[in-house]
Amino acid sequence: MSEPLRVGVIGVGAVAQVHLQAYRELPTIKVVAAADPQAERLAEVASSHSLRAYASAEAMLAAEKLDIACVLTPTAAHEEATVACARAGVNVLCEKPLSISIDACERMIAACREHGVLLGYGASYRFLPAVIEARRLIQSGALGDVLLMREFAVGGTGPAHRGTLGPHHFPLGGPGGSGMGLIDHGVHLIDTFSWLIDSPIRSVLGRGNIAGQTQRPEFMAMEFANGAIGHLLYEDGTFPTELPAEGHFSWGAGWDVSGFVEPGNWQSQPGCIHVHGTAGALRVLHYGNHIYWTTRHGTRQLPVPGPAMPGNFTMQMAAFAEAVRTGQPAPVPGEIGLAACRALLSVYANA
Repeated sequence: MSEPLRVGVIGVGAVAQVHLQAYRELPTIKVVAAADPQAERLAEVASSHSLRAYASAEAMLAAEKLDIACVLTPTAAHEEATVACARAGVNVLCEKPLSISIDACERMIAACREHGVLLGYGASYRFLPAVIEARRLIQSGALGDVLLMREFAVGGTGPAHRGTLGPHHFPLGGPGGSGMGLIDHGVHLIDTFSWLIDSPIRSVLGRGNIAGQTQRPEFMAMEFANGAIGHLLYEDGTFPTELPAEGHFSWGAGWDVSGFVEPGNWQSQPGCIHVHGTAGALRVLHYGNHIYWTTRHGTRQLPVPGPAMPGNFTMQMAAFAEAVRTGQPAPVPGEIGLAACRALLSVYANA
């Protein structure tokens, strides 16, 4: 077996903890270094994962011989980190959203192309086993023609307890909002809906929050080229309406409108994707790792092969590392992130 690919992590916030946990399962890579300007947090993560620590991405790139860098910073810093990696000849796996600027996305893609490195987009929902199985069912014709897809996160404990992300994530005056809002979470579903049915978005309508302004309910309606409709709805400054028995025990860890959920815990508002077709419907609990399939014969639960979250990050990195090793295109290239950004920002342009 060849030597593991050397990986460096840029940004060691909460999502980086999940990535690092997932990467421990991979013999094909070795995470050797981490960079973050917050010294205390960096020291803690570097110590717990036996990594060399650097105060900046530039310092890490200059000192380490890396094959892959994972850009896990807040979105506002994605472009700077990605371009620095490209110039250093290091392949990049970048968290979602790729950026909240079409120009920035295009510059990131161009820099990686110019310097001959891969740019992978962190469309991690494509690697969730329940979503993979849902796509297989849809592509097999089990649902007939897909008519409608929907996902929502509505609840919370009132306006004073919103999960609004600060300006280090999303600069004031531009697209912003909560961690379970349209920009930071809904971008997953924009890509996932299109991937599930293999059809690009044709038009959008909606409303999104602006960083620094009063937060409001957000929505996005998408029409796909094949005629299907997708709908997203988000608001974490209100209260839930679900009844006590309407949740489930989550097989995997994940996030919902209440925050991070550990595996095995009860979720009263589990994140799920609803897919409705002419021959059946699916309820896909993407982090919970459950699928329910309804046809005219009734509803049954389907087995979901594969590990729950954070196993999706393991599989995402495994696929990207294999592409780096073999010289193949990135399994989810930066252009996918650009397309998601373009659709997302159309909501703001059309508002």
